[in-house]
Amino acid sequence: RFKDYISTPKPNMYQSLHTTVIGSQGIPFEVQIRTWEMHETAEYGIAAHWKYKQGTGAGTEKDFEWVRRLLETQQDSDAEEFVQSLKIDMFDDEVFVYTPKGRIVSLPAGSTPIDFAYAIHSGVGNAMIGAKVNNRIANIDTKLRNGDIVEVLTSKAAKGPSRDWLTICKSNQARTKIKQWFKREKREENIVHGRASFEAEIKRVGLPLSALTSPDLEPHLLQKLSFDSWDDMYAAIGYGGLTATKAVGRIRDDVNKALKAQTAEKLPGTPLRLKPDSDAELLNRHAVNGIIVEDIDSCMIKFAKCCTPVPGDPIVGFITKGFGVSIHRADCPNAAAREDPKQAARWVRVRWATQEEQPFETTLELDCITRDGLVLDVATVMSAARVRVKEMNAKDLPGGRSTITIRFEVKNVAELDSIRTKLLNIRDVTNSRRGQN
Repeated sequence: RFKDYISTPKPNMYQSLHTTVIGSQGIPFEVQIRTWEMHETAEYGIAAHWKYKQGTGAGTEKDFEWVRRLLETQQDSDAEEFVQSLKIDMFDDEVFVYTPKGRIVSLPAGSTPIDFAYAIHSGVGNAMIGAKVNNRIANIDTKLRNGDIVEVLTSKAAKGPSRDWLTICKSNQARTKIKQWFKREKREENIVHGRASFEAEIKRVGLPLSALTSPDLEPHLLQKLSFDSWDDMYAAIGYGGLTATKAVGRIRDDVNKALKAQTAEKLPGTPLRLKPDSDAELLNRHAVNGIIVEDIDSCMIKFAKCCTPVPGDPIVGFITKGFGVSIHRADCPNAAAREDPKQAARWVRVRWATQEEQPFETTLELDCITRDGLVLDVATVMSAARVRVKEMNAKDLPGGRSTITIRFEVKNVAELDSIRTKLLNIRDVTNSRRGQN
């Protein structure tokens, strides 16, 4: 708040500048600035301000002690020292610095000369070779303080910003302009750096690089990544517009699905090889718990806890003794027993019925790098996905690793894949897999 009673005096001839500021402890207080002549009028004339505003109780003189010190400073010092005394850090999240010509520049707390240079102009930041703070040569990572006078040293022969500047600067404005420079000027270098980071991440999660260049899969992956070519994506990773972890997280499930499909095609004659619903589709059977069993109508159905299938998963059925048909995912390790001639007759073809969606329980296990707040981040993602979580457990492992197991309800495999993708985008979540209930 600011009031100017000098240019527009009160009817009683009171003159002063009033401003309300917030102190270092967050307490607002009023500052009044006036000449000695104005002060005499306010003190001893009819406008003795605090006399009529706060009464004549004890302590009023102390309340205005700061203003008196300010006036004393003005009387006993030159203009430069007086201005220096007014440099008050009113906000913890900002610093105010000066250009050599006296222009005030507001920057985030902890800013460096790099942030200052890009706040002036992107051309100044890109040509920066050094800086002076208060007429002294300073490192580019020097933290600026309120009242500093900053001068940016530039050169036409400058090679542009360094990648290290991205970690030194504090303001988003500087970081964005640095990334734009790398995107525009260093495309080939960005592609090399981005390819190395991306391939390292692919190997870390255990995916084969050859799968990415599959003619059938490559267009789908690029579309999901929103790039026209792999080089465009590598360049984005190189200049910092995208991280390799996020890029791999977006396509990991699609690559895994393609690999599973290729594996299934190589298996000998099994229910998984047959076209889904090829024969069972012709039989208008009654569905039980969302499942139609070929050649068996209205039988007892239970879902295997070893693999927790959900609608959309390729499935097979196993005729149990006294408990109906147990439904397994086709890639479940226990379903491998259908290759045994002694048990082949007990495995039947099944399919998901087309009906109103209902929730199915499933379990995900996450491999993570241990850090504080990780479980909270996972819980936040699950809450945002609006799914019902039945149980969530976390366990620390040796070597700074940990696992998080989540049991929750989904309506189909598409919803499950969406949740898995969101979980894999959480920092320090390195892998996910279907678990057991």
